[in-house]
Amino acid sequence: MKESNQNIIVVPTKIKNRIKEICSSFKLSKLEEMVSSNQIKELPIFYSKSWFDFSVDVQQVFKDSNFVVIQGLSSDYEGSELIFATLTVGESLRTYRNGKVTKHFKMSPWTKELAHTTYAGEFHTDLNTETHPPEITAIQCLDPDPGSPHFGILYIASISNLLKSLKNSNSQKALHFLMEKNVTMLSERSSSSWSGRLIKEGKVRYHPETLRSAVKRFDISIPNLESIICKIEKFALSVSTPLDLHRGDIVLVSNTKALHRRGESSVIFKKFPTEFESRKIAILHANQEWKLI
Repeated sequence: MKESNQNIIVVPTKIKNRIKEICSSFKLSKLEEMVSSNQIKELPIFYSKSWFDFSVDVQQVFKDSNFVVIQGLSSDYEGSELIFATLTVGESLRTYRNGKVTKHFKMSPWTKELAHTTYAGEFHTDLNTETHPPEITAIQCLDPDPGSPHFGILYIASISNLLKSLKNSNSQKALHFLMEKNVTMLSERSSSSWSGRLIKEGKVRYHPETLRSAVKRFDISIPNLESIICKIEKFALSVSTPLDLHRGDIVLVSNTKALHRRGESSVIFKKFPTEFESRKIAILHANQEWKLI
């Protein structure tokens, strides 16, 4: 795994103070309304030279590594500042049911739901069964894992590095599965499905769970599926960058050129079994990557 210091951008004081001022004036729900109506871009901050310069710096790191870590913003506004950080590299933020832009997830020892469980996840891309998955996944740490830095680590693996590693090890079955085989993925939550090659024209969509769901629902036979998934997991981890996000830290990751996964999380009980401290994050998605450079 690689070090990630070169992927960190610290928010300039002028931008930090302006974002804080906006988030103090508007609730998250109001900012989400402004995103949905496209009024968010009318805010003066987006027309300043300091914002342009900041965005160029973020985009350069994102372009070079397929992810960037932004530090210096606050977690006091339940993910409001995540909206502004994402707009440095992304546009057309994804809107969900009831006009929500930002989703919140807290890890729990009492669930097996993938987004909330304390168990380690598998490398994947988000919303991979949609016709046009979002190009950027944005994550902000609202509450760090109480077991940090040994728990709650986020791992990011660039597809180009994964493919290079698989080729160097002569892992032909995994390479064929990712680049040549037509497969089907099914989302149990939305019942949406997609079929095609997992990597095409340099873009990836992938999730072991949606692959397994399609196999089960449509009675599809994929020989050695679990061994191939394990191979991909092993090599993705070997080329991945581990990120220990602190309170307020934001990571923007390409959802078409990289895979990401969550490491095992931990909890500290304040009052068993219902009150506990655990990792809490805010997530949103941008449909397109905004290119200034």
